[in-house]
Amino acid sequence: MTRSSHCQFPLTLLRFWCRRTALMLFLIGLIIFLFQLAVCGIVHDNEKVRVFLNMINTLPSFIKAALGGEALQVGNITGLITIGYQHPMILTLYMIYAVAVPSGLLVGEKQRGTMELILCRQVTKTQVYICVALLTLAGMFLLTIVMFLGTVASTHIYEFDDEIPLYSLFRLAINAGMLASTVGAIALLSSSIFRRRVQAINITIIFLVIQYFIYIISEWWPPMNWLYPASLFYYIGKADIFIRNQWPLGHLCVLGSVLITATLAGHIIWSRRDLI
Repeated sequence: MTRSSHCQFPLTLLRFWCRRTALMLFLIGLIIFLFQLAVCGIVHDNEKVRVFLNMINTLPSFIKAALGGEALQVGNITGLITIGYQHPMILTLYMIYAVAVPSGLLVGEKQRGTMELILCRQVTKTQVYICVALLTLAGMFLLTIVMFLGTVASTHIYEFDDEIPLYSLFRLAINAGMLASTVGAIALLSSSIFRRRVQAINITIIFLVIQYFIYIISEWWPPMNWLYPASLFYYIGKADIFIRNQWPLGHLCVLGSVLITATLAGHIIWSRRDLI
């Protein structure tokens, strides 16, 4: 019989890695939650909104595009709330988790020399990869739910002139969760390929920065609109969610396809690579 047939799923390893990543997940989630409270605390007051927009208007146009573009106007409460869902600081926090977890648990354990010890304890490389994938993808999705809960909490703390479409914002959070998990899958793939943690981190960050640059340039500069679909950030289906009032199924399918492809490719590479 093969070795894998004797190996039960390593729940002990999964719990151990959960404890290792729990503090980072908690701190990032707390910052995201508080940021949503802060954004809603600003946008529920029209006078604060005017001051905020006057400050935004002094920034370069490409930064305004990154913060929401045409949505940045008094009265568009929903559009202003979504700033908190796509703010560069929030995206950076997601990227920190997406890059740190797989690189630390795959290539990081290999660099420290502990991966060989893990694999000596009747744990297969596939099981190790599944543990890391679960922590990465589930963690990224959980952060988007925390982001949405920050908006829900704000509706009970502040009084808004207009009704807040929480269900639409929930759909946006799920769409953002799929995007976040896709980013995590790409980081997982990078961590499966490279032998040094710094290489996996640098390549993943460069890839995400290029993706975000394409997204901003395509939105800010009309001649480059044709590049939109080349960016993962394009597949946040705001038009379907807020204008057509439906789930962005097409965008979810694209992100899901990239997520599955990157995850499976990472597994194939990880299972075949020599860890020596």
